[in-house]
Amino acid sequence: MYEDLALFRRYPRLLVYLPWISLGIWPTPVQRMSKLEKSFNLPAFYVKRDDVSSDVYGGNKVRKLEFSLADALCKGCNRVMTVGAAGSNHVLATAVHGRRLGIGTTALLFDQPCALYVRRNLLMDHVNHVRMVWVPSVPLVPLAWAGETLRVAFLSPGERLYRLPAGGSSPLGCLGYVNAGLEIAEQVEEGLLPEPDYVVVAMGTHGTAAGLWLGLKMGGLSSRVVGVAVVEKWLCNPYLWARLANRTASLINALDPGAEAPRARPSDLIYVEEHLGAGYASLTSDGVRAVKEVGELEDLKLEGTYTGKAMAAALDLGREMDNSGSMLFINTHNSVDFSSTLQGLDYRVLPRPFHRFFEQPCQDEEPGE
Repeated sequence: MYEDLALFRRYPRLLVYLPWISLGIWPTPVQRMSKLEKSFNLPAFYVKRDDVSSDVYGGNKVRKLEFSLADALCKGCNRVMTVGAAGSNHVLATAVHGRRLGIGTTALLFDQPCALYVRRNLLMDHVNHVRMVWVPSVPLVPLAWAGETLRVAFLSPGERLYRLPAGGSSPLGCLGYVNAGLEIAEQVEEGLLPEPDYVVVAMGTHGTAAGLWLGLKMGGLSSRVVGVAVVEKWLCNPYLWARLANRTASLINALDPGAEAPRARPSDLIYVEEHLGAGYASLTSDGVRAVKEVGELEDLKLEGTYTGKAMAAALDLGREMDNSGSMLFINTHNSVDFSSTLQGLDYRVLPRPFHRFFEQPCQDEEPGE
């Protein structure tokens, strides 16, 4: 309910203007990684468990969708059109939570390196009735977008499209992570963790990191946000991050001038690009090692595309810190297990262009698997 959100408790005026619908379980817990600290000689290391933000599909997208899908409903839309790589977590999260609300999903999907999670997400897209449109290359996305818009206009007049950007990273979606930053500030006040020197998060379309920075500042914390790039620099950089943070701040201040959301400068973000590797969704040895070690030590599920790379960066940073400091890692991964749902499902139910992900080796596939 509304009272579960730190954003609305602190700024009740926003309730009058903002669309919102409950999809997640808030606040998500913070957990100390004591075994990880000991093994790697780290300062106090905490994880914000956004992986358990929902029992149907968790991760960071839930916070954004509470605002975006509510906006779609308010505008009378019954189908969301969005875009992402073939194994997009954002697309699947949109489909799972949209379906709960009676909203269909159309996804414009482009190529990416093959991984086991890509196969899982594609099959789950099918289970959740996603209209999957193959886009041969990223530059063709605008053309595919226009084509789907015309298709709906002429062939599906009963559908009303809501256009959602990649990653759900609009100013409205960013409010979900403004709330997360305020939530962290409350957890610090409650003594659940010390004020972190650094808050580390994977960064692709900027929405999580931009909203998080705003929420932490509005909550009175001086913690530095560390954005670990998982997308190439022309798409993911401190300048685009600051632009989205400032568009979100402008939205908040327009609705509640008393909120005094601050403006961001690119230098306000600690930008880490060393763990990107060969590019988006290309696994790195450090990232894969971080996934394995954290899983074995703390039974925490991560993956190689986002959270593995971010965790590798966090471990590097922790080794350089004074032991009197502290760090908070945002686990943006979904930890809900879909193996029973997918058991026995044949990939040939998918549109033909997506078969390639099942007919070629995956970079994280064990021999003979």
